[in-house]
Amino acid sequence: MISAIVIGRNEGARLQACIESIRASLGILAHEIIYVDSRSSDDSVKIAKEHGARCFVLSDENTTAGLGRYVGTKEARGEYLLFLDGDMQLQKGFCEKAMMAIATRSYSGCTGIRRDIYIKNGAIVGENANYFGCTQERIALEFGGALFIKKDALETAGGWSPDTIACEEAELHARLRAHNLAIAELPADMIIHTDAVREGRGVMGAAFSRRRLGEGQALRCAMAHGQANAYIRHENEKFLLYSIDWMCVILLALLGVWGLLGALFFQMAQLGSFLARRRLRAFVSQKLFFFAFPAGLVTYRVRSREYTSV
Repeated sequence: MISAIVIGRNEGARLQACIESIRASLGILAHEIIYVDSRSSDDSVKIAKEHGARCFVLSDENTTAGLGRYVGTKEARGEYLLFLDGDMQLQKGFCEKAMMAIATRSYSGCTGIRRDIYIKNGAIVGENANYFGCTQERIALEFGGALFIKKDALETAGGWSPDTIACEEAELHARLRAHNLAIAELPADMIIHTDAVREGRGVMGAAFSRRRLGEGQALRCAMAHGQANAYIRHENEKFLLYSIDWMCVILLALLGVWGLLGALFFQMAQLGSFLARRRLRAFVSQKLFFFAFPAGLVTYRVRSREYTSV
């Protein structure tokens, strides 16, 4: 049986579309739908119940995506787990392809092509037809909130961490890899993701966003699981570039003018590399690491695992 675990907060009509897409996609396959709500103020729970989902509401006021998935895993009855966010729509045929790949090629789980649609003021303003650039079957380099995985594999890796406000996918992926549990990326349509365009928040707002703080918290989670080395190896490019930035700071402090020239050389080389890959935003994000990563380490805390069935 497949347990489809959906998490959300104030999803409204998007949640209805999500659950309907699961029903249509899974069809006659044995399945259940679990909805874990992050204390919505709208009628999300009512919508989920009306569409046949088993519903649970988290108790912690400051909920996380990982906490919702943790609770969903705990309540799941299926041998396969499908994780989706409430603003995603599952595409027909993906789960059958994922189960075939797991059965024939010894994968522990699968992801697929994610199509993003960007909405602003109710209108579509952009689209990314293949968010992760998946064009051929391969071992996944990363995955987002959409994941199809064997329940026993997830439990072997220690499950979702409930305690980090972001980057929980990368932290889990590191533990899966440390246990030699491979997640495959299939060139098959998996989800359509409807994403609201975020307005500019300024430099400080971006520096201390949930995503930036989550990088530091994810490392704390990995440390709590005794898998800090696995997480750093999994994010090796990120931590290598962070190390170069710290080297630049040391050069500036110790070598004066020569240090300044060396630091500028490193930064220009990095900038050129990011521009060549059209990742200027990632370059800027890396610089914000100096503010956000230590703050994330400090603000990490254990969330309440309590929840209620509704």
